[in-house]
Amino acid sequence: MLPSYTVRESPKAKHVSLKVSVAGSLEVVVPEGYDQTAIPAILQRKQRWIKRVTQHVETRQALIGIEPADKLPKQLCLRAIGQAWQVDYCPTQLPGIRAIEQADLRLTLFGQTLDHHACSETLRQWVIGKAQKHLLPWLRTVSQELELPFETASVRGQKTRWGSCSSRKTISLNCKLLFLPSDLVRYVFIHELCHTVHLNHAAAFWSLVAHYEPGYQQLDAGLRDARYHVPLWMET
Repeated sequence: MLPSYTVRESPKAKHVSLKVSVAGSLEVVVPEGYDQTAIPAILQRKQRWIKRVTQHVETRQALIGIEPADKLPKQLCLRAIGQAWQVDYCPTQLPGIRAIEQADLRLTLFGQTLDHHACSETLRQWVIGKAQKHLLPWLRTVSQELELPFETASVRGQKTRWGSCSSRKTISLNCKLLFLPSDLVRYVFIHELCHTVHLNHAAAFWSLVAHYEPGYQQLDAGLRDARYHVPLWMET
C-alpha cells in the first residue's frame, strides 16, 4: 500500500525528488509538465527509503517532544535568545486576535482563540517581530566583530532556508532561527556574512568560513536536524 502524498511542480526541478517534512508528510517534487501517473511506480520502488526516513522523523519528534501541528502551544521555547514564553489563551467576543506580552515572559492571546488557524498566524507574526528585534541587531554585532559588512538585512518565514545573501549583500534571515540553539544561529550568521565575499560554495568560501569558525563542519551537520527544534504549527 502506497503512503499518502502531495505533489508540487517546481520550475527549478530537473527530476523527481521525494521530501519528508518534519511533520512526517511526504511531498513529491516534479518538474513542470511531468506525467504524474508515473509517480505511484516511483513510490513503489522507494518504499523502503520512505519507511526509513519516516521512522527517523518520528524518532526525532519523540526525542525532542514536538507537539502535533493541530495543537496550539502552551510554551514558546526561543532557544536562540534564552527565553521560554508561557502562552495563555483568553477567549473574548472581540473580533480577531491580539497577542499581549505580560510580565514574567507570559504571552496572552485575546479574542477568537478557538480559531486554531488564526491563533497560529498571530503567533507566527509575534515570532517574526521577536526575530526582527533580536536577530537583526545580533547579526550586525557579528558583522562588526568579523569585519564582514552587509548592506541590509530582513527577517522572513522561509520554508527551507535558514538564511540567504544576495549579490547586493542583502541578507535574509529565517524567523524560525529563534527556536534553534544560539551556536547554530551564530553559525548561520557567519555563513551568510561569508557569502558577502564569495556568493557560491566553492573551496574559497569554505576556507573563509573555517577562518572565522574552525568548527564549522560540526555546526553545519547540526543544521541538518535543526528543523526538529521548530514547532509544527510554525510550518503549517
